[in-house]
Amino acid sequence: MNTTDISDAPVFSFRRMGGLDQVLLRTDEEWRQLGQLDPKVWMALSCPTRGLEFDARTLTLLDTDQDGRIRSTDVLNAVAWVCERVRHPSRLTEPNTGLPLDNLRDDTPLGAELRAAARLVREKSGQTDAGEISPEQAGAALAAVTDYAFNGDGVVPASSVDKDDEQTARFIRLGLTVVGGKRDDSGQPGLDSALAGLFLERLRSARAWRQSVHQADLPLAHETSAAWSLLQRLRPKIDDYFNRCRMAAFAPQALAALNEDAELTPSDEGGQALFSLEALARLPLARVAPDQPLPLARGVNPAWGDDLDAFRRLLAPLIHEDGENGDGEHGGAVPADSLNEKNWRAIQERFAPYAELLARKPGYERPPDDARRAEFPGLPPLALAGEDDPLQRDFLPVAPEEALDSLSSAELDALLDGGAEHAFADYVRRDLAAPRMAAVRDLEKLTLLHVHLYTLLMNFVSFADFYDPERQAIFLAGTLYLDSRACYLCVPVTDLDTHVRLAAQSHLCLVYCECRRTSGSGEEKTSLIAAALTAGGTDALIEGRHGIFVDNAGRDWDTSMLRLVRNPISLREAMWAPYLRFGAMVGEQLQKLVAAKDEAITKASSKAVSVLDKDFKADASSTAAGAPPKATFDFAKGAGIFAAFSVGISVVSAAFAYIANSIFSLGWWWPVALLILFVCISGPSMLLAWFKLRRRSLGPLLDASGWAVNNGAPINMTMGAALTAVGQLPPGAHHSLDDPYSLHAQLRRKKYPAWLPAAGLTALLLLAAGLAFWFWKEGAPVWLQQWLPAVKK
Repeated sequence: MNTTDISDAPVFSFRRMGGLDQVLLRTDEEWRQLGQLDPKVWMALSCPTRGLEFDARTLTLLDTDQDGRIRSTDVLNAVAWVCERVRHPSRLTEPNTGLPLDNLRDDTPLGAELRAAARLVREKSGQTDAGEISPEQAGAALAAVTDYAFNGDGVVPASSVDKDDEQTARFIRLGLTVVGGKRDDSGQPGLDSALAGLFLERLRSARAWRQSVHQADLPLAHETSAAWSLLQRLRPKIDDYFNRCRMAAFAPQALAALNEDAELTPSDEGGQALFSLEALARLPLARVAPDQPLPLARGVNPAWGDDLDAFRRLLAPLIHEDGENGDGEHGGAVPADSLNEKNWRAIQERFAPYAELLARKPGYERPPDDARRAEFPGLPPLALAGEDDPLQRDFLPVAPEEALDSLSSAELDALLDGGAEHAFADYVRRDLAAPRMAAVRDLEKLTLLHVHLYTLLMNFVSFADFYDPERQAIFLAGTLYLDSRACYLCVPVTDLDTHVRLAAQSHLCLVYCECRRTSGSGEEKTSLIAAALTAGGTDALIEGRHGIFVDNAGRDWDTSMLRLVRNPISLREAMWAPYLRFGAMVGEQLQKLVAAKDEAITKASSKAVSVLDKDFKADASSTAAGAPPKATFDFAKGAGIFAAFSVGISVVSAAFAYIANSIFSLGWWWPVALLILFVCISGPSMLLAWFKLRRRSLGPLLDASGWAVNNGAPINMTMGAALTAVGQLPPGAHHSLDDPYSLHAQLRRKKYPAWLPAAGLTALLLLAAGLAFWFWKEGAPVWLQQWLPAVKK
């Protein structure tokens, strides 16, 4: 049950157009309350973004989800967005080419931002005193965004820094490699205050960790880091070697297997697999023997020779602390020749505090392996961030830890001394003080909507533009000129068969045409259209008939007719349809009769020629034999032929006289009789056509083109007649009847007296009138009554 209080409902103004009530949106309140208008009275609920004679940029702005369709929610959101930024939304109904600046609101932060953006646009366009901003001016200001050092978004890229301020530029570039960045309105990555603070925090953490490392008791002083990296690389192989030695002591019979790799087969490829570094790297570091130390100088695996040599030199002090060299004496820093398992465990214990220190080293996230990379000239490589990034970054650092490790202690101190931090903060303040490019984008959007939104509403919420003879709907593609007619209701077609099936429910007579046009570059373009025929006839319309289609841009296309969907066009066509069908039937029957008679005469003529030929030969032979010749012509028979011909003419004349006598016998009622006869013949056809014509609708035609039409959008007979124009002479044209091929002209060229045609026509008319009067008053002559019993008194 609907419990809405009618007294609180907004008041909308409607106009009756085409048999429907069309909302007009004339007041500010109607615009602001459009969301409360019942969707059931909207003319359309969605439409495609293609095939419309509408500004493409505005359609892109309205299609927020980029699915190629404009829905009622998109329209309502656009109207609400406009109402939040302008004083009087009803001014959108006025024809204009831009946004009047006095219509911007000045009582809201949004209005203040738009006014600041408008000042920037006017400055860049050189029209500081202009009273309105056009979409072209706002677009030009956005196109030049890369030329603006500061754009009000709070993000500072390295390109916005002064050329002589290399310290701050390097601060920004390093920040991008450590914490990532956000996209500036210019498209370049940069830092804002939050990311700059995070970058400084990570720099302080890195410096604090380095200080803790320097203060720790390192096993090998400054060489500890290199030794640790080597130790991490060799640890698995050294552990593996001592494990094999213990296994050899436990199971001597497995000694041969412990010194080989099961995957190595010396017979493969002539034994070459055994000598590859990849294969050697899988073998133990040295030959395995029970409880044998690891040799470091001689008898080592060639694949690991360099690493063991470096291990022998770097870790010599640690090896000698818990063991002896090969000569049985403590060698100090002299490289040892071997390493026993006890030495190995002691070395790992010495590096345990350093491993704990490394575990406390700050670590930072890395982008996923499948993240797309972003390259910018003069900037380090970055990766694109996901939409769920907690810091709302647009770019992620590729290797943040390596970037921090590459900085020396002096560079860390220089970055943290406060100079770069204060300089960057100053750039952020300067950027925030400038007009925001986002506000300029909003200004461009507002100018486009101010110019074009009302047109969309009058073709979506209502079809006022379609029913207004002074305006043109956005779904009309152009004008088709075909068969002495101009068809104004033309819509684009994508799928011919589907469109024919759906559009047939419109009860319009539709012509489908293929349009072709060659562009200036030589490219041939093709398209399909459907045009409604609402005047004239269809007798001359056949597939392949050519015409011209002129689109709304004034470009002409060659057309070829593909299909015709037949439906009644007008009552005039339906009125004469029975007589045309009867005439066509009679003409067809006469053609068949004449063809049959022609064939019979041809056969009879051939037979007569054969007979005459035989008679001629017989006469010649009888003359030679002395017989009398046959008579050449029988006058009695000739008289009979002429009498029969005269009787035929009399019969036809009597038939017409009988019809005339029957009609005139009604007295002054004979016009009524003719009218009744006319109604009986044309009435059923006209009545059937009237029922179909009143069902004509635009809705199914637009539905077939991808629209979701809410109401039927009927097309009555008056409007239908205006959708197609039949060719006729222009007003005030001078019309001459001097036809060079008329009978009068022919007689004049043959030098007959000028009065002869008029005299002959007058004599025929007088003769016909006298005969009609004689038959009506006196009746048929006696000699004719025997042939026409029906006219006897």
